[in-house]
Amino acid sequence: MPPKLTKYLTLIQHPRYWRALRHGVAATVEHAVALGRDTFATVIDVGANKGQFAVYARTRWPRARLICFEPLPAPRAKLARVTQGRAEIHACALGAAPGEGQMHLATREDSSSLLALGTRQKAIFGMEEQGQLRVPIQRLDACLTTPLARPSLLKIDVQGFELEVLKGATGLLPEIDAVYVEASDVELYEGQALLGEIERFLVDAGFRVDGRFNEQLHQGQRVQADWLFRRG
Repeated sequence: MPPKLTKYLTLIQHPRYWRALRHGVAATVEHAVALGRDTFATVIDVGANKGQFAVYARTRWPRARLICFEPLPAPRAKLARVTQGRAEIHACALGAAPGEGQMHLATREDSSSLLALGTRQKAIFGMEEQGQLRVPIQRLDACLTTPLARPSLLKIDVQGFELEVLKGATGLLPEIDAVYVEASDVELYEGQALLGEIERFLVDAGFRVDGRFNEQLHQGQRVQADWLFRRG
């Protein structure tokens, strides 16, 4: 069965996802393969967009503290609606240093990035840049106080800016038990760090690769995937 059909059937079979669907938000239940057996007390959702992962996390770990970061106003408003006040929402992007950055708005909103869309992103995924928006940037370890309730999950989906987010989280990473990050094998955004750099950074920080999920292929070549890293 095609993955999209499997996902749709899962969503319509579980009433807890229906409210989000009515708002046009499909929970990312495909992440259950990687994370479904875990129990987390803290979930940090970086690049929350309109709440696709947050809805899954809120349903899977209803007692967890859910902390979301989304700099774009329109998806952030939808994120607030579908999480119904049960998530802490920060209206900023994350990076290695505080300041401001130019968000490059893609025709598919969840592919917008602080990096310009590259030629491969445009060609493979059929999208273009449709504008720019100035957004605030903070360091993750400056936004949250420690200690965190454990076990803790840091999920990152920021369209090429993953390494910069991690560089801004060095003071918090000792409190993180698992990192779930989308990483690219080829340059989709101009100047982005690729999988090898992200893996080296996390291994140096005390994590190990625990799995690869949701691969996206183009002409038989892996373009990107979700990677799970665990402490130790």
